[in-house]
Amino acid sequence: MTLFYDIQSMFIRALTKIVRNPILLFINLFTPLLFLILFSQLLQKLGTFLGPTGNYLTYLTPGILVLNAVTGSFQSGMSIVNDINSGFLQKTLLTPINRAAILLGRLMADILVLILQSIIIIGIAGLIGLRIVTGAGGILLIFVTVAFFGLAWSGLLLAVGLATRKAETVSAVGNLLVFPLIFISSALFPVAIMPLWARDVSNYNPLSYAANVIRDLIQGGLTWNTFLVAYAVIGLMALLTFTATLFQFRKVIS
Repeated sequence: MTLFYDIQSMFIRALTKIVRNPILLFINLFTPLLFLILFSQLLQKLGTFLGPTGNYLTYLTPGILVLNAVTGSFQSGMSIVNDINSGFLQKTLLTPINRAAILLGRLMADILVLILQSIIIIGIAGLIGLRIVTGAGGILLIFVTVAFFGLAWSGLLLAVGLATRKAETVSAVGNLLVFPLIFISSALFPVAIMPLWARDVSNYNPLSYAANVIRDLIQGGLTWNTFLVAYAVIGLMALLTFTATLFQFRKVIS
């Protein structure tokens, strides 16, 4: 029970910062929403590469949700850097708080923000024509998938933040990885228009797996094979990133 209350305390602290400064909820939404609105209107003809009933907005929205998850994870890395540099982490370590709660409370708050942002994205996509065939159950599983993927990606930037203790480095590493990976994946553009080398990269890109699952949930075509493979890839990524995070966190608190 002590761990639960410690996580709750750290979660409330992170949530309080958002309540006091709600603009934090919308900062990372700017680029994904810009891509959603512009691409869905300017690149409608890409739907011709998706079959006779292709709808580019339906194809694009899952990629926007994935893009928001990876850009939103910047906050995880930057927040831990701020806690270290402000002295908050050192003061927290002087208390009897469970060490795991320091990371878990932060991550729970980030996941809540990510889900709220995902609701906004789906809502705006709905206003411009998106229809989710699988209904409420599909939407719920979409949120679970986005949260799982966002959690796995956050582990990477948490590790970078703990290792470097510099917000600029977190931002630089995040941008260096995000934009090549998001464009060389099935997240935003049909793989049919890509050169062969980009298709090969896309086939091994974790962003493609996450986007494909969400896309199948929207369209109603999810199969167990797609679901299990995608979740295995995301789970492996989470294992690797959080192993690195825990390694760096132990170095910091020691």
